Formats: sequence, structure tokens, C-alpha cells
Amino acid sequence: MNCFAQKLPNVQQGGLYAPAKVAIDGKTDDWGNKFRAYNHATDIYYTIANSDARLYLIVQATDPAVINKIIGGGITFTIQPVGKKSDKGGMNITYPLFDKKNKPYVHSSQVYGNSILTVSGNDVTIMPRSNVEGGPTGHVADPKEFQGDSIMRIYNKRLADYSKYIAVNGIKGIDSLISVYNTDGIRVAELFDNKINYTYEMAIDLKLLGLTTNKFAYHITINGSSLFQLPDAAFKPAQGDANVKTTAPEGNGNLRIVSMMGQQAATDFWGEYTLVKNN
Repeated sequence: MNCFAQKLPNVQQGGLYAPAKVAIDGKTDDWGNKFRAYNHATDIYYTIANSDARLYLIVQATDPAVINKIIGGGITFTIQPVGKKSDKGGMNITYPLFDKKNKPYVHSSQVYGNSILTVSGNDVTIMPRSNVEGGPTGHVADPKEFQGDSIMRIYNKRLADYSKYIAVNGIKGIDSLISVYNTDGIRVAELFDNKINYTYEMAIDLKLLGLTTNKFAYHITINGSSLFQLPDAAFKPAQGDANVKTTAPEGNGNLRIVSMMGQQAATDFWGEYTLVKNN
């Protein structure tokens, strides 16, 4: 993914007509599993596209810190019809929105002695620094090596259970807070894949935007989120590895972890987009 990102522009160049059959489901297959840009300021892959009736935004984040930042404060997508790089007078949509007590945080990790410590939700797991599949000693395993379909299902259930609203500002006739199941012409979805990459999709009916020209400016902001603290979380060995010792410091079976992951300032960028016709 890093190699792929290096080949993409920082901001999308040119318009794109959306594929004929796009399902707003948080999956990338109907987009050919490709993106049009990788923005380094926000560390996201993204594509903006349009059909005759809708404007689309698809975003993917692969870094757990960035994913948690998105879940912690949402993504605000601002459309400025007059083309100025200013949010004033623009239309913006923020999604996802979570209650502070019900945010499905993704694992973080750090080296802890001879092991790698991974936080997932309220669970703390200590794993050997060598790869569990027999990698070389001293190799700090990527936590994603230990994840799979089961973690994906857990995370996606949390998204479905707790992500229920969209914040809308500046779009005439739409309340400031609407359901993800709305009939107002704004469709959203988010999903983790089995590599624990997070994908976000949005479709907006063009008639809501009242554009007078085909060209507009847009502003994508990954909003900052506040500091959070996990409750006491018991150490446990990695699944299938009975040899991992889980003695916490000073013989305490629990460790209180304070994550600074959520205490990040907002990151953002501007771009311009021109609606295109289907050839």
C-alpha cells in the first residue's frame, strides 16, 4: 500500500464518472479496489466521482491511528459552490458520529520488553516479538498479522451498532442531524476489511447541492478527537500461543492504559472538482 501511495497524486487530478453499479456499502470492489489520490496531510486514500445524479466520495485509511481519529471525530466533507477555499457559505457533511462512550477504537501497538503489546477495544494482548508463524527473533510483528475475519466482524458490528447519525450544515431543507437511514438523498456506509483497513463511502444527490457550474472547491477534514482512557484491561496471551507469559508490572494482573491516540489535531486539505459526463 505504501508503494502504491507513492505513485498517487496528493490531491485528485480531474473528474471521474462513477462506475455503472456502485453500492454504498463500504467496499472497494465496485471501484476496482483503486483510488485516485493519496493525501499525505491526512494519510488517507480517496476518490471523488460523479454520475448524472450523484456525487460520490470514497475514503480508505490503513493506519490504526488515522482510523481511530476518523472514528473519534468523523470526516467533514465541505463543498464550496463558489470555488473559494473557505468553509463560509459552504455545505458540509460530517460522518461518522459516535457517542463518546461507544466508539469502537481499533488496536494500537507498542513494543513492551520482549513482546509487542496490542490494544483492541478494552483488551490488551501481549505477543512475542517474533512472528507467531515462526518469523525471525527480534521481528516486531505488525498487529495486522494477528487479525482476520473474526476481528473484522467484531469491528463491523460495533460500527453498525453505534454509528447512527450524519451531521449536515448548509444544505437547504435538511436538518442538522439526520439518520444514516435517511431518505433525504445522502447515503453513507463504513466497513473494515479483513486486513483491518477502514473504508468510508458517501453519495449525495446532486440536486441537493444546487450547483450553478460544473466546478466547485471541496474541503476534506479529518476532525480531531479528545483524549480517552481505557478501563483496567487484563493481559491475555495471543490466541493459540500458550507460551506467552502475561505477568504485568509489579505482579498486578491489570494495566491501566492511557491512549494519546485520540488527542490529535484536525488534518485537512482542499481540492477542486469538475463534474464529468458519461462518455
